[in-house]
Amino acid sequence: MKICFLAPSNSAHTIKWCNYFVSRGHQVHVVSFSDAKIDGVQLHYVDSGAQTNGGDMQKLKYLLKAGAVRKIVKEIAPDVINAHYATSYGMVAALAGLKNYVLSVWGSDVYAFPQKSPLHRAFVKFSFKKATHLFSTSKAMAEEASKYTKKPFAITPFGVDMDLFTPEKRHRDNTDFVIGTVKSLAPAYGIDVLLNAAAIVKNEHPHIPLKVRIAGKGPCQEEYHALAAELGIDEITTWLGFIPQQQAALEWANMDAAVICSNSESFGVSAVEAQSCGCAVVITDIPGLMEATKPGETSIVVSRGDARAVADALIKLYNDPALRKQMGAAGRAYVAENYEIIACFQKVENLFENICK
Repeated sequence: MKICFLAPSNSAHTIKWCNYFVSRGHQVHVVSFSDAKIDGVQLHYVDSGAQTNGGDMQKLKYLLKAGAVRKIVKEIAPDVINAHYATSYGMVAALAGLKNYVLSVWGSDVYAFPQKSPLHRAFVKFSFKKATHLFSTSKAMAEEASKYTKKPFAITPFGVDMDLFTPEKRHRDNTDFVIGTVKSLAPAYGIDVLLNAAAIVKNEHPHIPLKVRIAGKGPCQEEYHALAAELGIDEITTWLGFIPQQQAALEWANMDAAVICSNSESFGVSAVEAQSCGCAVVITDIPGLMEATKPGETSIVVSRGDARAVADALIKLYNDPALRKQMGAAGRAYVAENYEIIACFQKVENLFENICK
């Protein structure tokens, strides 16, 4: 197949999709407003003049390039066109008048963007209306997106490389009780809840050799560092900054409990990675997170924003090493059954082949 993605070439998600289809021998093109090369892929960079990570007014500049995108896609003559994000590349595909294309939704375009105003909702509805096929990485997000369209969604979940994210990467030989997360340092991901829960555990159970490891960068970095100091846990907290996938696998594998306290999440890929590493998981009651785990077996579910409940779950896991081991093994098996990366991408490949037919 000749596949054309309309997507940001600097996105980890885009790179994963491209890597798979290139490995399968398909000819892959990416039309992108970011100028980042991907091995084995023909990049068609369109300079929109928009600033990286710009706001809605900046993204409007994308729409002015619909004609240029239409011309490029016509020259490529792909078998399959897949636009990613309803509110940027999806809108460009709609305005470009492309035919028989797939629109993949990713999260903020469904959860946050339509909430801004009636005009924003109208944009999303228009984007869905023009797309022929709709993909969502989770059932939870498809349900949310169905507020703006009556078209069905094919579920194409994130997969995880189980050879990379594996318990075999565990190398610790100390008795510390290590908890943590690999998430953006942004309000949506509840890092403050994790810090407050850690402080409760430290203050109420000083005998627990607690260590906190947090990987990620984001707009709340200084705020969270200050909060850790205020709570008196800065000495037991390690801030890792942004880390690549290889290091993320090491972190998850060497944690005793992964803590994902999001208050908004389209799908819990972090939870899938942690489970693949055989790590017990504590999550909030977000549909996307609960879909990514098997509550009660691979994860302990607490109410979002409830640091006390997170702390109680961590204390329970510390006091019951056998439970941690049992949850970790169940998590690994759950990922193997539902989220192994090749199986997930094979589903997308089959959908693309059916579209070609």
